[in-house]
Formats: sequence, C-alpha cells, structure tokens
Amino acid sequence: MGDHEGYGKLPAAEDVALPKATVNKFANDLAASLDLRLTMEARELLAECCTEFVQLLSSGANEVCEKESKKTITPEHVLKALMELGLGQFHDEVAEEYERHKEGEKGSRGKNNAKSRLAESGITEEEMLRQQEELFRIARDDKLAVSRNDTGTGENSKE
Repeated sequence: MGDHEGYGKLPAAEDVALPKATVNKFANDLAASLDLRLTMEARELLAECCTEFVQLLSSGANEVCEKESKKTITPEHVLKALMELGLGQFHDEVAEEYERHKEGEKGSRGKNNAKSRLAESGITEEEMLRQQEELFRIARDDKLAVSRNDTGTGENSKE
C-alpha cells in the first residue's frame, strides 16, 4: 500500500487491516452462492484489496470533510468521496443501502422497539404490570426471609 494522489499517505497494511475472519466468511459465502471456491491466496488478496479500498475511501471522506471545515466524517462525505475517486457508478446503490440501514436503525431503538415487543408478546400492558408487581413482591419476601435467617430470628433459627 502506498500514496494515492490527493489523499495523503495511508497507513501500512500491518498497521490497519479488516478482520480476516470477517472478510474470509464474506468471500466464502459469496463464492459458495456462485458455486465457486477460493484459494487461500485469493482470500488473502481479497482481504488486502478490501483493506486498501476502505483506507482509500476513508482518506477521501476525510479530505471532503476537511474541505468543508468539519471535524466529523458523515455518510455524505463518504458518498462525495466515492464520486471524487471516480466510483460514481456505486453512489446511488450505496446511498440506497445507507437509507435502508437508517430505516432499520429507527425500528430497533428506544420506545418504538419496546412497544413493538410488547405488541408482539400478546400480553396486555396491565397484565405485564401485574406480573412485574408479583415478581417484586416475591423478591421482597425472599429478601426478608434471607434477612431473618441471617439475623437468627427466622423460623429456621434454633439456639
């Protein structure tokens, strides 16, 4: 790996790399779906290419970010870097995938997710509250019983 015009010096391969197991699993799954096999050398080369691509794109996004006098790289900076790197043919697909990701994230956070789990459980909120109160009562009773046994005032105490 080395210098790339306009994007400064990238870190050496031994300094930064994608997890080999992840890249290998992805490559093997893709190859298997196409009824292909990959040699060890091909998997290693693919892992190096993936690392190089991520470094190049990250560096490009960083430059876009700096040009805009920002300190945080956003998805929009990554999309602009794709264009500046001459990879505009992937822009729309990447942007669509990012939108799908954002929509998926919205549904998996906060109260909306808790409410959907509640609805899927088939138990009313009132029933859940009743069950919770019952569990609290049992926990208090158990704590009280343990406390009595520890102080020697419980039924099991014989002195």
